Amino acid sequence: MRYLPPFEVLKSYVKISSQKGDMIVTCSYEEFIQLIRRVIAGVVVDEPWYLERHPDIADAIRQGIVQSAKSHFVNDGYFEGRMPFPIHVDETYYLTQNPGIADYVRKGNLESGQQHFDENGYLEGRLPFGL
Repeated sequence: MRYLPPFEVLKSYVKISSQKGDMIVTCSYEEFIQLIRRVIAGVVVDEPWYLERHPDIADAIRQGIVQSAKSHFVNDGYFEGRMPFPIHVDETYYLTQNPGIADYVRKGNLESGQQHFDENGYLEGRLPFGL
């Protein structure tokens, strides 16, 4: 990530109120999408990797339908569950946190935690490494 918008800018996309002492954040779906786009605009997209992994987008760029891998990721790709770059899994962490997956790897049903993450784990929201 090369840029992260300031918190105050992100707050401008939502309405903040108080109910029974709790801060409540609300926004329309469109405001939510715009907030997410503002955050992911700073993500560095590995263009060659993205286009190799998503030949449909490479074709759309050649046809002039899509401007770039980066623009596709920000406008659509993220929301379609596409990764912007290869995300490397810490195998020890991933398999410790996901014992069922570790079992599949031990049994030879999966090559690695990385394979699971690439094929399913990312879309499932699993963390590839400790924060």
